[in-house]
Amino acid sequence: MKNTVKLFSMLVLGVSLFVAVPVSAQNNKAEKKENKELKKDQKEIHAAVYQKSEKMALKEAKKLERAGWKTMGLPIAKQLDETWMKMYDRDASGYPRYMWAQEMATGNSFAAAQSQADNVAKLRIASQVSSSVAALTDVALANQEISAKEAASITKTVENAKVLVSQKLGRTFKTMELYQELSNGNYRVRVTMFYDMKAAVAIAREVMLEELKKDSDLNKAQLEKLMGMDKLMDQVAKDMPVYDEIAE
Repeated sequence: MKNTVKLFSMLVLGVSLFVAVPVSAQNNKAEKKENKELKKDQKEIHAAVYQKSEKMALKEAKKLERAGWKTMGLPIAKQLDETWMKMYDRDASGYPRYMWAQEMATGNSFAAAQSQADNVAKLRIASQVSSSVAALTDVALANQEISAKEAASITKTVENAKVLVSQKLGRTFKTMELYQELSNGNYRVRVTMFYDMKAAVAIAREVMLEELKKDSDLNKAQLEKLMGMDKLMDQVAKDMPVYDEIAE
């Protein structure tokens, strides 16, 4: 599946390069014709990518089914197709539209395994934001904006705040939920969970600022600078995991 997702990401990148070509309004008939042909080409490329993703999803779904994975919801191929599309979705600013995590958990019942997988996936999303804050802290330390002691305090506080962030995330949505019935009677559940990136970053920023104000020696102005929304959005986008970094 790793190669499949990488191939799909390359296809999406190819589309984005075509879409990114600026098309200005032109009075010249020849240029208008060229623009019209370009739009037609874009539509054809989009159609080809979607068809390709469906074929890849069907192929991958068969592998999962042979491995004993089942679903109580949409067919596996449909879940894969929707998951891949959302992984590479971008907003108008070029940021990933969603933060996401894929997790598996095993329990003595479907409900127990499902609950554990959901909770760990939420914690994984919260960890993505905290990792970005840690990266910003390293930059601030390197630029001598904060001391080593302050950096250590921030890192510790942010790490402890992950659970609080995951609890505050509230409603997430899953594009994939599969399960296996194991030979010992237990269940293994695999979920892929998404959360709106801007909302997740805003919640994490609020929680972490509150925690940092309690436990850090930094003043309010320093904290606001470190946790600036634009800066944090950029860092989270940079730290977004690739498929290989998500536990299977």
